[in-house]
Amino acid sequence: MSELRRNPFTGEWTLCAENRKNRPYEFLHKTEVRSKGHEECPFCGGHEHKTTPPLYQDGQDNCWQIRVFPNMFPAVTKEAKALWENPFYEQITGWGLHEVLVDTPSHEATIDQFSSEQLAQIFHVLQERYCKMMEEKVVKYIQIFKNCGPSAGMSIRHSHWQIMGLPIVPQRVDLMRGHMKEEDCLFCKMIAYEKEQGIRIAGENEEFLAITPYASRFPYELWICPKRHVSSFAYVTEGERKSLSCLLQEILQKVFSLRKDVGYNICLIDGAVKGDFHWHLEILPRIGGFAGFEFATGSYINPILPEQAAAYYCGKA
Repeated sequence: MSELRRNPFTGEWTLCAENRKNRPYEFLHKTEVRSKGHEECPFCGGHEHKTTPPLYQDGQDNCWQIRVFPNMFPAVTKEAKALWENPFYEQITGWGLHEVLVDTPSHEATIDQFSSEQLAQIFHVLQERYCKMMEEKVVKYIQIFKNCGPSAGMSIRHSHWQIMGLPIVPQRVDLMRGHMKEEDCLFCKMIAYEKEQGIRIAGENEEFLAITPYASRFPYELWICPKRHVSSFAYVTEGERKSLSCLLQEILQKVFSLRKDVGYNICLIDGAVKGDFHWHLEILPRIGGFAGFEFATGSYINPILPEQAAAYYCGKA
């Protein structure tokens, strides 16, 4: 059972999910693996019986490239029970959808090794699952993310993504969407300004601009931004998916080269379901960690200037 509890002072939501403590965790300390690898991995080809029944699979068992199924240890669930009403605090039942997309049957393959064609197909399936979740009336926000490495929160080593449909809109997204209405979109203005300045550009093609954001929270943080104002990932075209995949493949080679065993998160940032927004992809390398200052203030200490990070991505540093 899970529930969402709202901080009365900040408006932030905390998802309390007792079920998550039962999930398998493959790492002991940082990069030390405790399992026997692919022999026990539920995500490997041939181990389909170790997961919940698939919602999508592009081939027969042990002969597929992409597979989607409900998370066995979901943070939110359609079977959520009604909560006792709290007379003081605001809370919501942890109703929602939580799916896993496994993007390769190979236990050792990592996303930085994928071809742009593989990535384009992954984004195609992610978009299909996104649109399917949009049909659920209770779902107000959909989060797609990928954890790469134990320092980024990865619990099973095998490459995979997660898709969550939530009954609330996170505070950060809610704040951002107020500045992203199509008729006066601050994100569109930011893209134009960054192109004009040229000092925080990490990569570019016809459809997308990759930047190291001006107020980066993480060292070498990077955003891949659609040049066209697209209100949601649901409305991205096939051509844009291919273009995104080409740029992401190029960028991930450089992220992976930052240092040995670098961890990072890939987060698709979108707005409320069917609302106006300027969706984009955020790549967050986990070099260093949060400490007292970050937790106490909600602000970040970043030892790498975004301009220096952009120079690295462009091969100038």
